[in-house]
Amino acid sequence: MLADAVDEPLLLHSLSEHAELIFGALDAAQPRRIVEIGSETGGFSKQLLDWSGANGATLVTVEPYPTPEVRELAEKTPHFELVIGRSPGALAGLDPADAYVIDGDHNHWTVLRELRAAYAGDARPLAILHDVGWPCARRDQYYAPHAIPEDGQHPHSWEKGRDPDQRELVDVGGFHGEFEFAVAVDEGGTDNGVLAAVEEFLESRPDLEYRQVEAIFGVGYVYPADAPYGARVRELLDPWHESTLLERMERNRVRLYARVLELQDQLRRAGLGSGRVALALEDRIEALEAENTALRLERARLRERLAGHMHNA
Repeated sequence: MLADAVDEPLLLHSLSEHAELIFGALDAAQPRRIVEIGSETGGFSKQLLDWSGANGATLVTVEPYPTPEVRELAEKTPHFELVIGRSPGALAGLDPADAYVIDGDHNHWTVLRELRAAYAGDARPLAILHDVGWPCARRDQYYAPHAIPEDGQHPHSWEKGRDPDQRELVDVGGFHGEFEFAVAVDEGGTDNGVLAAVEEFLESRPDLEYRQVEAIFGVGYVYPADAPYGARVRELLDPWHESTLLERMERNRVRLYARVLELQDQLRRAGLGSGRVALALEDRIEALEAENTALRLERARLRERLAGHMHNA
């Protein structure tokens, strides 16, 4: 048991941590077609693919920059379709699905339109959304601001981090993207954050129910109130939904997580010690950080340029 715990990551962040509840909900709904939005390294995609194969379903993954592992899965797996594109636009060209796993760009503009696409017409799927909790619940995060209209964005920062103990962004520590993504400067307000998008969508759909499990950045479940599998989903999720104990535990977890990130930042900046070797390490770390920053900025410029070419084509 202890050996298993040692193998687990110290800082939990993946949707895979919710696997028991997610696959319990899928077992209840028995979708024939699942659309996954966002695959990252493909770890959870593989789990979804295994479930789909065992239950006679097809998995469709929408990802603008699929990893080689995800591409390889698509090439060798008959019941797996890879759509290289960015949601919500890519969803317009897809057949409706019975279930959606939404873990893409975590901002109000994108998530609201993903939900509208999933429930367009008379569609009544099960939708499972990651990052409905802090830090994305009430603050937008942008992987690709160029893909969102200006009126759908908030002023944002690529460098600063989010700290659970303060509303302002921080320079040291916190949850930051290191030029991989940007976050809204302000928290809260109008049209800001994943949970805000879910709430706005649900206001227009009284026929739908919602349950939220606060742990590991929060997972939300949207489904028709009269779905034949609804009773099983309620039985599965109600012990976790609106749990004040779980909410306190998650807040404690993200505060500890933030402190670890702060210590890591401080150690990097301090050079990990004193003396000639430490100074050499500090110089090397600074050089690598400068090089990485330059590479990330260049990659961001190239992505912007590519997006412009694709838009003009």
